[in-house]
Amino acid sequence: MSQTNRSIERTGGGHRRVTNRRDWGFSRRPFWIFSHLFAASVIVSFVCLGFWQLNRLQERRAENEIIAARSFGQPEPISSLPADVSDLDYRLVQIDGEYVDEDFVRVANRSQGGVAGEWVVGIVLLDDGSEIAVNRGFVPINSDGELTAVPARSVRLTGWLRQSVAREWPGAVDAGAGDVLPRLDTERVSFRLERELPLVWLQLRPEDQALASFPDPVPLPGLNEGSHRSYAVQWFIFAILGTGFYGAVVFRRARTDAEGGD
Repeated sequence: MSQTNRSIERTGGGHRRVTNRRDWGFSRRPFWIFSHLFAASVIVSFVCLGFWQLNRLQERRAENEIIAARSFGQPEPISSLPADVSDLDYRLVQIDGEYVDEDFVRVANRSQGGVAGEWVVGIVLLDDGSEIAVNRGFVPINSDGELTAVPARSVRLTGWLRQSVAREWPGAVDAGAGDVLPRLDTERVSFRLERELPLVWLQLRPEDQALASFPDPVPLPGLNEGSHRSYAVQWFIFAILGTGFYGAVVFRRARTDAEGGD
């Protein structure tokens, strides 16, 4: 038996105590170097995903604070708001105007109440001559229900201003097709309308709509933190378990190699 791998000591009672040693030579072989790098990348990915979920949690909390501060109380006339629309998300406003198109485009891939569907987006001409896109509400996919007709005369609508949402892929713009958009991007709506709209749109307040209205008004996001915290904990647990499992595999292999050399 090689004393470099395992040493044998005699105790005072004449018994032998075996001290295990490990041979780490295998860890420098190309296969194991690749294995170490792969395992490290997976574990680091788990950790990064955990911190990403914590970051999402902070973003959700910040959004909840904005919703709570801006979306309740008395609506403001839209004409009283600043021209800079970058800080108007979730502001409760009131508009006076007339629908020039009650179903101009649809926003696809929406869901409400566990049902897949679309948003119906109309165009309202305001009293000052400008126009704004209005999210009238949600309709299920392939619904054969008839949309509630809007008044032919002037209307007063109350709702929340929402920021235009655009997403550009590298080298391309996801602009949708025909009268369907992947998200409510007012630049894409303006392109189809051939007139410029502001970079905000109006989400109608549900309680101001008729109970039998169709489409169904879209409610605000719930003021909760979602599942981001639990997801973060899960990713960190995966990282800990992955580290422990891979460490156990490596230590077992080192001990096996040492014993095999005896």
